[in-house]
Amino acid sequence: MEKVIKRKRLKVDHLFETIASRAISGDESAVEFILHEMLTLLVEGIGADIGQINLLPRTGPVEKLYIIKDQKPWLREGMGLHPFDPHSGFTGMVITSGKSILVKDIWSKNYEGGPNPFLQIIKHMNEDYVKEIKKTVESIIIIPIKRGRDTFCTIELSRYRNKDAYNQAEKELADDFAQKYGPLVIDYIIDIKNRIAINTAHKKLVNLSRFIATDTKINFRDAIGAYQKLSSADIGYGFFKAGGMRTPNIRLVSWFDDEVMEVFLQDFVPSSDSVLTDCNDITYPLDGKKNDYRLNRFRDRIAAFPGLKKKEKDFIIRCNDHINSYVIYPFHMLSQDLGAIVLGSRRPNFQPFLHLQPFLMLYNSLFKSFLLNERMACHLSGISQQIHNPGFYCLASLKGALLKKFPHVYSDSEVSKTLKGLELLLSDLHEQGLILKRRKKNIQLIKWLKAFICQIRANNPHLIINVEIEKPDLESIKVEGSYEQLESIFENLFTNSIRAIMVRQEDDDSVIGEININLKIRGQTFIVSFQDNGLPYKTVSGRGWPQILSIVEELGGKVQKKADPYMVQLTFNINKKGGESNENKSIVF
Repeated sequence: MEKVIKRKRLKVDHLFETIASRAISGDESAVEFILHEMLTLLVEGIGADIGQINLLPRTGPVEKLYIIKDQKPWLREGMGLHPFDPHSGFTGMVITSGKSILVKDIWSKNYEGGPNPFLQIIKHMNEDYVKEIKKTVESIIIIPIKRGRDTFCTIELSRYRNKDAYNQAEKELADDFAQKYGPLVIDYIIDIKNRIAINTAHKKLVNLSRFIATDTKINFRDAIGAYQKLSSADIGYGFFKAGGMRTPNIRLVSWFDDEVMEVFLQDFVPSSDSVLTDCNDITYPLDGKKNDYRLNRFRDRIAAFPGLKKKEKDFIIRCNDHINSYVIYPFHMLSQDLGAIVLGSRRPNFQPFLHLQPFLMLYNSLFKSFLLNERMACHLSGISQQIHNPGFYCLASLKGALLKKFPHVYSDSEVSKTLKGLELLLSDLHEQGLILKRRKKNIQLIKWLKAFICQIRANNPHLIINVEIEKPDLESIKVEGSYEQLESIFENLFTNSIRAIMVRQEDDDSVIGEININLKIRGQTFIVSFQDNGLPYKTVSGRGWPQILSIVEELGGKVQKKADPYMVQLTFNINKKGGESNENKSIVF
């Protein structure tokens, strides 16, 4: 006989108090905290042991947002879980029908007169996920969260084998929550994730702009990070045109889950109908599937391509062989073949979920502009150098030969006028190329830093930033460098501090984040001390601190880092000379 429970409602007051306080911060920890509270409410309310939330927007990552087991978070970064398949399994049935289901035994060979959909896909699932999440349970409830008729999220609640199976009353309790509160809570989550997406795209674009402004080559491994983070692709390729206008060189960045590899393909001539050519007969975005002629052709070319190491070929081919569906977006602009991005998935028929979400579409458009800008800068700079060296040399040789062998011709007013015009033309073209040359500035650091902190405060209103200036007359002190270099240094420092503060707030949500900056002069040096009230944390990419050290080392500065209490001290040499710096002079920053 089924256990009958009295119809009740879940107490949601604390959940919405949590949402109100956490949604303001707009970071990943807020997403996890709200998801944990919601799943805990449902798990305790209907006696579940495991709860999980799946998000499936038509654009953006299709992902398992959160998994809780025995009231503790189970899902962690780096676990290698594939994006779930919204077309298969019991979850696929819920998405297709838009109705919740109750399954008393997920291990039964049959379900409602047909084959068990879970058993049909279990072999494709992550082994750790099956072992720790699926093999321990027997009865499940899956409920849809909908906007109108569209299911954009599902919640799965599981109960261990040694317990009574769920009953209809418990299913109705979960349904009641999903219908009344589910869309509201998940919309909060999506809103926060959208803000995170904006910040991610913004940071990547700012980094790209700094690369261009500082004459540094674009870091393509970092640039494709936005596509990895903000799309549903678990496999992909980034093709980037390299070299001269007529040189068919390609820089290829491949990724498989979190593994990334960059290779250089020299003299890689695209086929006439390739996505790497600005072909009028191809409509973008271009959809494809496993073993189509594009994937097979690319696989064959890589397998036979000279100059690649075996491990490079093996990785690229492994990516290719695991793609079951893909979408291609080109990097073509103003008839320039700049490359393409391929977003792939292990899942068949997954193309609708691979298309770019709005923020990634914006990033993609601006990224194309940056690629074109870098390419134009490279070509114009090359033209300027060619004019400055062989151009003027050839003109001088021509004038010398005329003067020596045909002095009467050289003295002719028409010839002299023509040569003078050619010299002026070359000089003008050379000067046009110099427009792209980076010029270092003498920057009033305190004035610049105040403006930069205003931006940080605007983006982080919950943060207290204190600036202490030892003497009021320091504002006129100048250091030598570029705005882009200063931005890279201080943005990394603020990012590290904000992340450390978030770690502390996870343990104690009453903590108010605080950053203290002290500015002072010692001899001929300008010292900036940077402190926060956060806690140590595990680094995400590990690139921030090396970047600070690299830039400061390049500029001749010094960096000291202390652990207890945490403090970073930057020492800059004071530049007493005014005006713009000499381009060829070494930096004493």
